[in-house]
Amino acid sequence: MKFGQVADPGGINFKLPKDPAATTELLSKAKGKGFEVSVGCAKWNKTDLKGFYPKGVKDELEYYASQFNSIELNATFYNMPTPEQVTKWKEKTPKEFRFFPKLTNSISHFKRLTPDSLPVAETFCNAIANFEEKLGMAFLQLHDKFSPKEFEKLTNFIEHFQKEFPWPWK
Repeated sequence: MKFGQVADPGGINFKLPKDPAATTELLSKAKGKGFEVSVGCAKWNKTDLKGFYPKGVKDELEYYASQFNSIELNATFYNMPTPEQVTKWKEKTPKEFRFFPKLTNSISHFKRLTPDSLPVAETFCNAIANFEEKLGMAFLQLHDKFSPKEFEKLTNFIEHFQKEFPWPWK
């Protein structure tokens, strides 16, 4: 057996155990209603996850979404999603599933949050808006050379990003 892999993952029970009474009591005191926890990975088709799928699985996203309730969605970091692709992903998952997309690296790593990254951000937002009720929080991964000297650039980008785009929760 290779570490982290089993011959037949279909025989593993991935259900979470019942919460202990103390946990239930603590969570019941949480402010607000609808406290939710999202559990998932960064990708559903990563080579490292191939041993996770039972033999014969035809659609990895559909199976993944039957085991987890969310995904970080690293795919959008490397490639700009199209509205059609987002709709296709959305339709393959259950209604309570959530997508947490990363802004594409052309915004953060190539254009480095400069004003000319805003049209790219708008294209990104127009695409991910197709997740509709399944859209979770969007992530912005900064490049490894990002420094405090660039903080104002980040602040300006985020302020514009929040004001200009038609977020569903506004």
